[in-house]
Amino acid sequence: MIITISHQKGGVGKSTIAFNLAISLMKSYKVEVIDLDVQRTITHTNQLRFSNNLKKLEILYIENEQEFDEYINKDNDKKLTIIDSGGFDSALNRLAIYYSDIVITPVSDRFNEISGLMKYKEIINELEVITKEKIVVNILLNNINPQVKNFEGLENFISSNKEFKLMKSILRQRVDYDKAAWLGKSIKEYNKKSKATDEFNKFVTELKKKLGI
Repeated sequence: MIITISHQKGGVGKSTIAFNLAISLMKSYKVEVIDLDVQRTITHTNQLRFSNNLKKLEILYIENEQEFDEYINKDNDKKLTIIDSGGFDSALNRLAIYYSDIVITPVSDRFNEISGLMKYKEIINELEVITKEKIVVNILLNNINPQVKNFEGLENFISSNKEFKLMKSILRQRVDYDKAAWLGKSIKEYNKKSKATDEFNKFVTELKKKLGI
């Protein structure tokens, strides 16, 4: 089963979400992570885990489309693969979207996110033409100011585009994410009673329900 954290735009929190999700799920499932991000953020965080005597994630690297095809052919329901895609458009990032059982796209509530989503929509539409399959991306509100409660503009935009579906979960700006990352820890490992942990747990619960696991 394949979960891809994807957006053609960088700096939206894909690696942070992928890392915390992998740590959360590996306690109950066999988890592999594919790092497609050229910055290798999740890889560097994993190295910090090792330095702090924490159980490392199993991280794989795919260099070309043939390697991707070979990996997918070996995919099975006994493991979960989390793909941290790069913040750019490429053949491998498009394959990650296509091969996924679910695609999660982090988006903030800033107005300029709309232009990023419009470009992402073009990529989805091009994939649909090539594959002749409908692709629905799950939009996750991420890095949201804790004081902001109204997302009417963004919600209206998302609901007006068939390619997008808004998740109920919201991940807000929390200092625990950075503090935990410096130690190679997930937010739950850093502080299991924090607001960040509570919010992320709700996201994981919603995701698992969507996947039926």
